[in-house]
Amino acid sequence: MSLHKFKKRLKFSSIAVFLLAYAVVFYVLGSQKSIQGIIDSGELNKNGNENSLDLPINSPVPYADTQTGRVIASYVKLCSNIVHSYEVSYPKDWFTSYIEQSQECSFFAPYAFVVPADTGDFFVPVKLEVHSILDWPNLQKLYLNPNDFQNIVSVENKEIDGKPVTKVKTTATGNGSQKRGLLGVTYLIFDVEKPVVVSYSQLDETEDIGKTEEGLDEIASSFKYF
Repeated sequence: MSLHKFKKRLKFSSIAVFLLAYAVVFYVLGSQKSIQGIIDSGELNKNGNENSLDLPINSPVPYADTQTGRVIASYVKLCSNIVHSYEVSYPKDWFTSYIEQSQECSFFAPYAFVVPADTGDFFVPVKLEVHSILDWPNLQKLYLNPNDFQNIVSVENKEIDGKPVTKVKTTATGNGSQKRGLLGVTYLIFDVEKPVVVSYSQLDETEDIGKTEEGLDEIASSFKYF
């Protein structure tokens, strides 16, 4: 073989080796990129699945139909007394307070207040009291008849949640803590074990009687033992 042919063959061999090396390099780089893409895709799917647990579904869904033990309107708040096992709802812009746990959900007003040590007299417009069934005859006698402290305006019998209820409206005689002519509204809610009295006593001539009576009606009509 002549020197010229040897150089020519060597040149072709060098070019072939270079092209082969070039192809191998690009093949390796392409493989690494493909593997990285698979890894990134897996991470994306993983993160997507994790995020999907926290993010809300964006697809259209029907209007919320939340099932709860009791559905209440948006304009009231729910209050429970675990000592006497009852619950009531009252206007959301009203207030309730207590000192002892047995007094929870017993005193209500359309303004903030502090419960005094002696709760015998009315210090808030609306008061809820749970009684023994043994007190029922005396409660009817006290609230359904005129006496030294009240004149009867009207008596209405109705039914609330399957319980017989009597609504009594009165005006004060001026012989008690109320000034003469101020309004009183009482709900007598009968129960075979623990009857309930929900009362509104007008404390001032400037009170919004209509609004307060609406609050009283909400409390009385929503009363329920659990």
